[in-house]
Amino acid sequence: MHVSQHDPDNLRPTACEQAWTRARQSEQLHKNQADSRAKAWTQAARECPARLDEATVHAAQALTASRGGQANRQTATLRLVQAAQRLDPLAKALPVELADQAITGEDRSGFELSVLAARKTDAAWMLTLADAHTAAAQILAGHSKHDPRQGVYPTTDLLAHPDESTDPANGIQTPTPALIEMDTARSLLAVGRKLNGSAGTIRTDVSKNAKSHQEATSALIDMVVAHLSMAMNLGYPATSSALLQTPKH
Repeated sequence: MHVSQHDPDNLRPTACEQAWTRARQSEQLHKNQADSRAKAWTQAARECPARLDEATVHAAQALTASRGGQANRQTATLRLVQAAQRLDPLAKALPVELADQAITGEDRSGFELSVLAARKTDAAWMLTLADAHTAAAQILAGHSKHDPRQGVYPTTDLLAHPDESTDPANGIQTPTPALIEMDTARSLLAVGRKLNGSAGTIRTDVSKNAKSHQEATSALIDMVVAHLSMAMNLGYPATSSALLQTPKH
């Protein structure tokens, strides 16, 4: 399936093609400016819904490469907290089925991180992360017709592998908190694909609905990038081949 098509005169590139070209160029022009590269890829994700997964992965890779060590984790955590606080447009736009998927994904992750934090002596950062997930679920549930949150989720597998887990998507061994973040990102990416429809395009008519849809998509993209960046900071491999694998159900 083609991502996009030229106009009938075959002269002007589409908004998607322009954004993708700028993002590719930023990899060369802004090698030492991670934030600039991340912004370019985030814009590509907005303009190219059919390549949402790839664009958000590249944006998160750029952010993760920007700093190192503890400062990087603090920055990634703050990014996630801030993205969670800006989910209201997405909450208003999601149909019930997709809302349930997004809410449950965030709520489960918050619970699992809280369980892991309770087992560690120095886990204040993990509790902050858990709270961000829980807050995201709360905001998303605020506009839902019903609340799918269970509050408590099965912990057998989690407690059996509190430190390292195997990602079912690709067999990679990764820190368990990193896999929790990766799973949350994948859940939202699945929501994003369905939200944009099978055609993989955002409506461009100048209307309130179109604007609301674009605001919702932007909020979702920011949250996905934040989850992916957090996963990498917690130890998930930053290679595209690993990140673009999807679980086999």
